[in-house]
Amino acid sequence: MKLKMKYQSIFILYTLFIFSGFICAKSTGDNSPLPENRPQNIRFSYSLSGGMMYYSENIFISKDSCFYSINFGGTVSRVNFKLSESELDKLYRVFVENRFDKIKTYEEMVYDRGGESISLNWGKGNNARVSNSGITFVKDSWSAEWNACLRAMVTLAKDRMNEQLKTYEIKLDSSLFGKECYIQINQNIVFPKSKLIAERDDEKEIIKHVKLSPGYHRASVTVGKYSKGININADSTTALIISLENDSLRYEFVK
Repeated sequence: MKLKMKYQSIFILYTLFIFSGFICAKSTGDNSPLPENRPQNIRFSYSLSGGMMYYSENIFISKDSCFYSINFGGTVSRVNFKLSESELDKLYRVFVENRFDKIKTYEEMVYDRGGESISLNWGKGNNARVSNSGITFVKDSWSAEWNACLRAMVTLAKDRMNEQLKTYEIKLDSSLFGKECYIQINQNIVFPKSKLIAERDDEKEIIKHVKLSPGYHRASVTVGKYSKGININADSTTALIISLENDSLRYEFVK
């Protein structure tokens, strides 16, 4: 009986060893080791998926060109920018110091999960990729390193986008006064759900100023029982006029 229990214990330990080894090998992946110094031809790529939500972000960085794009419901805004050699070195140093190529992940069956992924490519066949999206999760023991790399890349791109923001006007015609309105552009609320009230008797319109990045944006407008989705091109127009005419929600652009 004791001998049987001994063999059972050995078998369980062996199974756990094999299983843990499998998970470890799976987690490590086949990333190429990051060179100590930044390769001149390195390319950084970042992607964010909203899962079931129609939303995504993409960042691409190289010594020749860089861009940051946001896709919200099919409307895409994008900024192009360039980084200096020192800025590229600083970004790359974050990935080296946080051992990006060593970050471990595991898989768990989930559904409709979005998330973020980063990949680095340099030279012929050299690459390192980490995903925290879909069924792939970054291990908790590596979350600090992953977040440091993520923050360095995303903050850099957002700062460049903020530098190129344009002031855009949303003009609400007097025909909307006294009506319950709600206006949202992309994920930002321009006018919360409430009645539109003029501040003066002679006021003909109310103007809301918003900051938009180059490219297209999606506005969602609701006035009473009427709703409309409007695509805004921040490159070719400067203002959007919204009015109510013959029980119909109307809009026009100012170039």
